[in-house]
Amino acid sequence: MDDKSRTDLVVGYGRPPVEHRFRKGQSGNPGGRPKGCKNRSKQYDPALKPTDKLILEEAYRPVRIREGDTTIELPAIQAAMRALAISAMKGSRLSQTALAEIVRTVEARESSERLTTMENAFEYKQKWTAELERWEKQGISRPPPIPHPDDIVINMHTGAVRTEGPLDEREKKDWDKRLQRRDDAQEEVTYMATLHKRARTSERRERWLSEWISEQYIFDLINDSMPERYKAKLKHRTYDANASREGKSLEQYKRLRSSRKSLSLPATGRET
Repeated sequence: MDDKSRTDLVVGYGRPPVEHRFRKGQSGNPGGRPKGCKNRSKQYDPALKPTDKLILEEAYRPVRIREGDTTIELPAIQAAMRALAISAMKGSRLSQTALAEIVRTVEARESSERLTTMENAFEYKQKWTAELERWEKQGISRPPPIPHPDDIVINMHTGAVRTEGPLDEREKKDWDKRLQRRDDAQEEVTYMATLHKRARTSERRERWLSEWISEQYIFDLINDSMPERYKAKLKHRTYDANASREGKSLEQYKRLRSSRKSLSLPATGRET
């Protein structure tokens, strides 16, 4: 018997019988990983704040609670706050104190964040408005900043800030495409109105009117979706019964979409 055979016969700690040892090329777990078992991270990186992540996962984990005869699903943190509020309404002084403190903290934080946002927006508007005026006086031709200061609207009563325009270069490109399509529609409307006026047969008048109405609808659809600063006035508008009306095209679009869904018909025509 050679040395290798003798070694194979040795049985003890770390040396099971030969018939129970792993064979080369064969998995030690032929059944695979149990269903639902997650990979365990060998090491947590403190920079990734794993504890915060675990806390938030538990806070937003959906749970089911009963309200009367119904069962609803809420994030765990919302369910806990609801239980605290119910306890406070039932007269628990401890719950009332805790709830009032939480509400005060949240309101103070929101007020501070709103004030900071308003101050930053106000500073941005002042800075770039002055800079654009300087460029105009000195004849400097440069692309305006994004967002444009005129697109930033500040409500001085509530502190709310909103932007009525593109926020970055990607949005600016999409914005410019829509404005260009609106300008193209205006040109088409003017052209079709001229052809309609010059048409000598009813067939041609109907043809040019159909195109006129179609392009007018596209103009109105784009224009009505724009903030006030970007709106334009359509020239050569037709008031045909089938034509769109200024400020009403979005309602018309919703009605068309609704009717197509109810009839299960595919969308037709040009839409933006």
